[in-house]
Amino acid sequence: MVSAIILAGGYATRLRPLSLTKPKALFPVLGKPILDYILEGLENAGIHNVYLSLRVMADKILSHVDGKNVTPIIEKEPLGDAGALKFVSTQAKLDDVVIVIYGDIYSEVNFLDLLKFHAQSECPVTLLATKVDNPRRYGVLLTENNKLIEIIEKPSNPISNLINGGVYVFNKDILNFIQGPSISRNFLPKILEKYCVSVYKYDGIWADIGTPYDYMKLNFELLGKRFPRGYISNTAKVSERTTLTPPYFISDGVIIYEDSYIDSNSIIGKGSVVKNGVYIGESLLMENVFVNENSFIKGSIIADKCKIGKWNHIREETIFGEEVITYDGILINKKNIILPNKEVTESIYEEDKIIL
Repeated sequence: MVSAIILAGGYATRLRPLSLTKPKALFPVLGKPILDYILEGLENAGIHNVYLSLRVMADKILSHVDGKNVTPIIEKEPLGDAGALKFVSTQAKLDDVVIVIYGDIYSEVNFLDLLKFHAQSECPVTLLATKVDNPRRYGVLLTENNKLIEIIEKPSNPISNLINGGVYVFNKDILNFIQGPSISRNFLPKILEKYCVSVYKYDGIWADIGTPYDYMKLNFELLGKRFPRGYISNTAKVSERTTLTPPYFISDGVIIYEDSYIDSNSIIGKGSVVKNGVYIGESLLMENVFVNENSFIKGSIIADKCKIGKWNHIREETIFGEEVITYDGILINKKNIILPNKEVTESIYEEDKIIL
């Protein structure tokens, strides 16, 4: 039998302002929280003994998983990923093999294949590895014959683009050796002193939604692969006089009025309303966003429950936190970040500002 632990208790500081009001595990990817993709992957692999390690905004994740076959375990203080793993291991009835997954990682890994690889290995630990374009942000792996030699954290001059993919398989007994706050910096080096760590090389879609750019990029990548001709939920209402340029994703309960233009790489989140004459392109609207008449949104992320006034012009790389309200006739220039619950009463002509 196999248990799974999903680590979903962190602060997600690099995702601010989006993560100030929503935990990363609940960020929607094509209309579905990233946590649900992980849970579905585990369900498809027949893994039912699932634990959620929680701390920051635990109440929101608890509400989301209510009724699901998962067991939440809540940290009272920051423990780091290794500390969280150790805490869960002392609280849970784990099986002999334990999969550990970061709750902000999207992948399409086949957990059964990963477990088979681990079972055939002589090592008590298996680490999932993947290749990325910019390895400087991650733990870069030095390997030999599919065995880990060393993890080099965030190197200035990476030796390769093969990185730690944030999924592990542990034999339960090895968890007794957990030391320090970090799995990669403390625990794995300790294991390597006496044992080996196998490296499972995964070449499918993988993303760490560590920044707003990463989050948007993942959504657009999946959109192009899954719905190149666009997707409209059967519960959405889209005027016949709306112009749609694929790929686009229009979620459940969305209403789009006439004479609007939904350009390519646009994702309209659940329950959102787009009024007459609106342009949206290369943008991600999260859930329950309201966009009033004749507004223009390009290359931006708009968080839950924002209300955009009439005749707004929102430029590229702008990010709105949750429940931002803009008045009519507002210009938001490029690369501006607006924190949650802000009322924007005047245009922002400067670029690259944080609006408190």
